[in-house]
Amino acid sequence: MNASIRVGVIVFTVALLNAIAMTPGSLYGPNHVFADTQNPLDDHLPAGEVTDTRAIKTYDSITSTLAENYAKSLLAAASSYNSWRRYNKAPYVSEHHGGRLVNDYANSAATNYGNLENGDRLPAGSIVAMDSFRIIPSCLPLTITADAVDPGPLFVMEKLDPGFNEETGDWRFTMVMPDGSIYGETNGIGHEQVQFCADCHQDVSKKQDWLFFLPKKYRLLAENSSAASE
Repeated sequence: MNASIRVGVIVFTVALLNAIAMTPGSLYGPNHVFADTQNPLDDHLPAGEVTDTRAIKTYDSITSTLAENYAKSLLAAASSYNSWRRYNKAPYVSEHHGGRLVNDYANSAATNYGNLENGDRLPAGSIVAMDSFRIIPSCLPLTITADAVDPGPLFVMEKLDPGFNEETGDWRFTMVMPDGSIYGETNGIGHEQVQFCADCHQDVSKKQDWLFFLPKKYRLLAENSSAASE
């Protein structure tokens, strides 16, 4: 290949890469989730376009492995959360959690979890847990290689007695990584690393007891009440 052809190939490649970087929607479609560079939870991997059926099937295949690995943290909630009531029909994308697919669980103390939109507040002892994962689409046909499944953190919120931490509404935020290591915990190891969790949830601290609500289409309806949220 002579010099002029090599230069032409390089120029074309650079132009193509720039086009890809500038126009993700036109290449991947409007329903793909892209990285949020301002979100420390986002590791800049695409979530891909995932149907509910596929998300459920994938989650069912990894649930026990996720729970087993989170339990290595020795955090009590990490060892038991998947036996609690689940509040969503299928894994759904949470932009607040890096565009990952997530599932919402709450313990028995948080029985009023589904009514917080009515202005209720959870008592001390309530724990809400959210596991997460991502399906990374293969760049090759599925007949050649399967999509990858990327386990995500377990996000835990525990309501403690008044006086624990006024700045977090007495909620303890804990993030457990997929390998069972604890990334951070309010008033504990890596406290500053989960401060952004409290900062984000503070937007709904007064009206919703620091909790966000999952999309209505994904809520499981319980007897005499609507299932709610994060």
